[in-house]
Amino acid sequence: MADAHLAKIPLAQAFQEKTRVPKVYGAAGVAGVGLLLVFLNIGAALLVNLTGFGYAAFASMQAIETRGQQDDAQWLTYWVVFGMFNVLEYFAGFVVYWFPFYYLAKLGFLVWMMMPSTRGAERLYYSGIKPLVLHVRSTRRKTPVAESAPESAPVADTAPVMDTVPAPAQDTTTAEPNAKKDEPKSE
Repeated sequence: MADAHLAKIPLAQAFQEKTRVPKVYGAAGVAGVGLLLVFLNIGAALLVNLTGFGYAAFASMQAIETRGQQDDAQWLTYWVVFGMFNVLEYFAGFVVYWFPFYYLAKLGFLVWMMMPSTRGAERLYYSGIKPLVLHVRSTRRKTPVAESAPESAPVADTAPVMDTVPAPAQDTTTAEPNAKKDEPKSE
């Protein structure tokens, strides 16, 4: 099954033709080296974010080209959850980096969200994000809104009344335009 998926990738085909090593072994080797680097925290942030962004972008482009909408919904949902996760990670970054193997856990989380068999992003969206958005939306609608004028009322009736008390006049005989109030005048 993995071989059938890798057959669609020209780079995997070229690897197999040049090295005579099955493309599945090449993919497993690349994944193993990447996982080892993440485990050892060598470029882990870059590798995990490339995985979370790179594969999802590739799969999203493929989903756009298909006729069905199920895969489109899966990847749109992934991007919503991925964006929310990155915003939370940004603000909690000072706490997050104290956890050992954080990037390994993040990689597992991102793979879980991407996998079509688990549909983790959809689970998180429908169980957490969507109810939160609906709650916020409903509380915003319940807040009192200032009453607007009836549609038949003329515009002049709804305009605020201007204060007719004139501003106090400044004494122009003693003040210089650029002088500070606390400094004495020099003559």
